[in-house]
Amino acid sequence: MDHRGHTIVTLDEHHDGAGHHVALRGRLDFHTVPDLRMVLHRIVDDGTDDLLLDLAECEIGDATGFGVLVECLRRARRGSRTFCIVDADDRTHRLLRRARMSHVVGQPEPAGSVVTPVAG
Repeated sequence: MDHRGHTIVTLDEHHDGAGHHVALRGRLDFHTVPDLRMVLHRIVDDGTDDLLLDLAECEIGDATGFGVLVECLRRARRGSRTFCIVDADDRTHRLLRRARMSHVVGQPEPAGSVVTPVAG
């Protein structure tokens, strides 16, 4: 990651018996969100199974970065889709609590286990 604002966010996704898993890596901020937003909207809008968003290797850099998470939650709710965020750092947990979104935070299960998302 380059500290001059030229960051790259990568997204890995897969489907299994527990639902649709999306892992974000990198810094979500003003510079990276515009390209990522459309991909995340497609993922949320096109699916019907549970959506698990893994933020283990992701940093929320500013309000724009946090806003894209809020957008995903709202889109998932409109589509009656269960949405769960796992492995978020402490700062992201605090932001989610302040935004009254702590109900979407779940705990990852050991490899091979089914993750139970929290319904919105």
